[in-house]
Amino acid sequence: MSDKTGRVFAIANRKGGVGKTTTAITLAHGLAKKVQAQNGRVLIIDFDPQGNVTASLNLQPREFDLADLLLDRCTFKDCVVSANRASDGYARPNLFILPSADSLAEAKSELMIKAAIGGRRSVAVEDILAHKLGFVRQLFDYTVIDCPPTLDAFSDAVYNLADEAIVPVKTDFLGEVGTVRHTSDILAAQSYGIDIKIACILPTFFDQRLTIARSVLEALVTHYGKSSVATPIPRSTIFEQAPAVDGQTIFEYQPDSTPARAYQSLVDRIYAS
Repeated sequence: MSDKTGRVFAIANRKGGVGKTTTAITLAHGLAKKVQAQNGRVLIIDFDPQGNVTASLNLQPREFDLADLLLDRCTFKDCVVSANRASDGYARPNLFILPSADSLAEAKSELMIKAAIGGRRSVAVEDILAHKLGFVRQLFDYTVIDCPPTLDAFSDAVYNLADEAIVPVKTDFLGEVGTVRHTSDILAAQSYGIDIKIACILPTFFDQRLTIARSVLEALVTHYGKSSVATPIPRSTIFEQAPAVDGQTIFEYQPDSTPARAYQSLVDRIYAS
């Protein structure tokens, strides 16, 4: 990459089932394709203990994962996984994954205990990601963090590492309510000095035929402004089918489909910003 520092995006929403992992994988793959000619690199940090990123891409995790890295049990090189599967027909030479597992929940508790006890080498929980992973800006053009619905003690840690948040919103009533709450959290973080902004609101599971979907989209535009709301991602079975077919992304499975074009719009938006 160039001398310019890489950018870090958190895909976050307090509500589950809104398409965060799909968005993280698709955005990261799209950005990797954009920067490949310039030898750019993209990283996905799987911050969800369910570890769905590696599973969705049909990748084999290594012995160590994010929890081990945070607890000083390994180096970054020990746990990062290449998403390149050229031998299977999926060439992604510049896309990398930092995997997670259910051990992340235990790591969180251990880190909180260490921070409470204190000591010369202790790091506050809200600073742990910036402390352990701040270097990714020098290694990768883009880093995309796939966040779980509940960040609790790690919320500020994610916001301290990320430059911007992309907030997927399922276009139903509960999706809209959850988004207002989550963006309020980000605004609160800004108020006490955390430098993160909202890159965009991303409507997901959008069905033009449904009155509620159109109403929620209109409400999002009214609340956040038209320029802050990205092209809606349509509801489609393609999103379930793609990873089930040998761990493909939607750009590999059906690159000319309407859902793929909608996500390409998000990729282009982030790349141009």
